[in-house]
Amino acid sequence: MNTQAPSKYTTKATGFHKLLKEGTQELHDQAESGDFQTRMISGDIIRAEFGQFLGQMRLVHEVLDPALSHAAEQDQRVTQIFDESHLRLPRIEADLADLDISMEQQPLPATQTFIDFIQSTATASPVSLIGALYVKEGATNGNKFVAKRLRESLNLKEGEAMRYHDPHGKDQRRKWNRFKELLNELGLSSDEEVACVKVAQETFRMVMNISREISQSNTVVS
Repeated sequence: MNTQAPSKYTTKATGFHKLLKEGTQELHDQAESGDFQTRMISGDIIRAEFGQFLGQMRLVHEVLDPALSHAAEQDQRVTQIFDESHLRLPRIEADLADLDISMEQQPLPATQTFIDFIQSTATASPVSLIGALYVKEGATNGNKFVAKRLRESLNLKEGEAMRYHDPHGKDQRRKWNRFKELLNELGLSSDEEVACVKVAQETFRMVMNISREISQSNTVVS
């Protein structure tokens, strides 16, 4: 999961964006060097294993997407930064259909932990879900490159099974730059910003745990 892909066009982080970036940088680096991530890039992931990952992300987004939508209904600051382009569930389901992988998967222990975390966070502090949104939205930068490698290794057609990894297409850079600007315009309190950073950190850890469990598993979805 790559949150900030290096680029000569990258501007220096400031404000709340800087707090999020610096607070997750170590975890971001760990995620990039994880076994599942490196095997996706090297072409060592088989179609069924990739489908298992998407299936687990589907279970996560069955909870995260509506939690973010509900938070946006309740808090104008979430509304300011969250929109329908951030919903991943329909994209994941279309990708699974492309791969002919069953939507009906059981959550891995790490996935269930992540689901429970989202639900408890949505109840206790809905605005802090911005931290999870930051990780998910930031990941689309590096995932454009991952999508390119997966298309090659899995012999996929252009646009096939990569809606989750490349949700914004050619609009990626504009979307990410605007997202970073909006982070600094939200007017969160210091405590709320710290809570968002903690949620972002946990999101990194939990996605890494899911990827690790998939890599360690002896069975994949058929």
